[in-house]
Amino acid sequence: MDIINKRRSVRQFLPTALLKEQIEALLKAAMQAPSAKNEQPWRFIVLTSRDDLTKIADFSPSFKMLKDAPAAIVLLIDYTLLTSPTMVVQDMAAATQNILLEATAQELGSCWLGVYGRPERMEAIRHFFNLTSSLEPFSMIALGHPLNQDALTYVDRYNQSRITWM
Repeated sequence: MDIINKRRSVRQFLPTALLKEQIEALLKAAMQAPSAKNEQPWRFIVLTSRDDLTKIADFSPSFKMLKDAPAAIVLLIDYTLLTSPTMVVQDMAAATQNILLEATAQELGSCWLGVYGRPERMEAIRHFFNLTSSLEPFSMIALGHPLNQDALTYVDRYNQSRITWM
């Protein structure tokens, strides 16, 4: 539970580059996510180019933290891998959450940037990476060492009023 409790959306990063091994651990965590019929419908683009991160940051005001993030991962739905397309949103959300939790375990900051369901964001990413029609952008995660060393601290969000006991 400690990792779940410490996970926070971090939007300010130190300029320190991430190690390839750190990013690979994040990708391994993503690929351990559950998926319907174990289809694993994901593809990933790892961004470490300052130029690319800066350009993508301009796609949406919600992406501005990419200007300072040393890395990002774009999660793509690969429709060629699906026989259960109605479950793909859950599959991709689980993979995204696994990256966030592994980042926290590594004491890295991370922020889930919403893409899926926002046509203007999806199209901007599709165009930037020249994606085929079988690949659809789902989410993007900004990554880096938190600027604020207290960024990953526990905040109690338990809310009894949201629970019905039967």
